[in-house]
Amino acid sequence: MALSDTDTLNFERRLSALEERSASQATKEDLAILRADLIGVKADLIKWFIGTQIALAALIIYLLQ
Repeated sequence: MALSDTDTLNFERRLSALEERSASQATKEDLAILRADLIGVKADLIKWFIGTQIALAALIIYLLQ
């Protein structure tokens, strides 16, 4: 009977460790939210880049006149 109790205790420890590890891992839903956020950030960066390039081009044209 002591061997069975030891096995059960070891199993419970291993199960507890797996539960703790799985709590810190990202789910598919977490990854989908992250992807949507990254797409939004990408769009914002493209807008800023294009706006900056237009402003620089306008400044260069103004300075060359």
